Amino acid sequence: MRKIIFLLLTATVLWSCQNATFIIKGTVIDPNFEGTNVYLQERTDDGLQTLDTVIVQNGTFSFTGMADENALRYIVLSEQSWNRIPVLLERGTINVTLGDEITVSGTRINTALSEFRQKFNELQEQARAKFIRFSEMEREGTLANELIDELMDEMIAENQKISAESRRLTNQFIRNNIGNEAGRFVLRDFNTTQLFENDSDTLEELLALFALTDEDFRARPNIARIITRLENLQNVAVGNRFIDFTMNDPEGNEVSLSDFAGQGNYTFVVFWATWCGPCIHFVPYHRAIYAKYKDRGLEIVGVSLDGDHDAWVAGIERLGITWPQMSDLKVWESAAAQLYGVNFIPNTLLLDREGIIIARHLHGRALDRKLAELMP
Repeated sequence: MRKIIFLLLTATVLWSCQNATFIIKGTVIDPNFEGTNVYLQERTDDGLQTLDTVIVQNGTFSFTGMADENALRYIVLSEQSWNRIPVLLERGTINVTLGDEITVSGTRINTALSEFRQKFNELQEQARAKFIRFSEMEREGTLANELIDELMDEMIAENQKISAESRRLTNQFIRNNIGNEAGRFVLRDFNTTQLFENDSDTLEELLALFALTDEDFRARPNIARIITRLENLQNVAVGNRFIDFTMNDPEGNEVSLSDFAGQGNYTFVVFWATWCGPCIHFVPYHRAIYAKYKDRGLEIVGVSLDGDHDAWVAGIERLGITWPQMSDLKVWESAAAQLYGVNFIPNTLLLDREGIIIARHLHGRALDRKLAELMP
């Protein structure tokens, strides 16, 4: 009798252990990766740390370990790969296929996350394809001038629809998975803030999603920084009056945004730096805009995220910039960048004659069209 009880207990323990494990079974489609390392990584405060390494053999690989539904890990194929595949360590068998399309399936949450990522990426690809095609036609000169504005309006309207659907999809996934790391991953790491940050209503929607998380999650240093930035963005969203700040001009004199904004002119504020390639790309456009609209009532103010005074001044001279400039030379710790939630450059604001923010992130032709509408 004791022997039977012992065997039953042993079987129960073995069954429990087996059901508390995960198995990741991977398939690599490209034969060029045969013999390549595959890494299982964890995100820490110090970056991604490798927990386990296996080799692609006969086009397959596998990881196994104790399941933990609060643990999100990343699968990385080769050290050079920028593509990190998020996987929740759910109990059971998790099937990962790495090819032109990347899929994760076999367990409930991983399947849902993979399907969400595929749908989201398809939407982004639609927007990207339309922009690339428009840019090619414009560059090749195959667009008549009278059609450019019409096609741009169509592209903007279509992108707005895509963005709205992307937000709906993202919001739904996060709300359905806010209690697990997959939902928190999308909220934290999936460029979600950029999707929601351009409008005060969608900003409130995003902050409401963060409010659904537990206090421990919101207290994480990186999450607390995101929330602070979103709250700052809310203060300077379209429709709000600008918030003033004071820095030095290239000669070392104190200058404030209020010296220009709200003084009867439209004010175009450009966050930029001499070390930023895309920023330099737009300088000729800004020179043309300044020449075209300055006498109609436009002022441009450059807010530099440079860290070296001499490089900043030399860049201004080299690029032929004639509009007012200011900086505290603190790069990403710039007080103005923090105040306006700037985490990428070039980043722009357009203020009306009273100093109300009327648009963000305008560049090139879109900026020209907006100014032509305001100052015909």
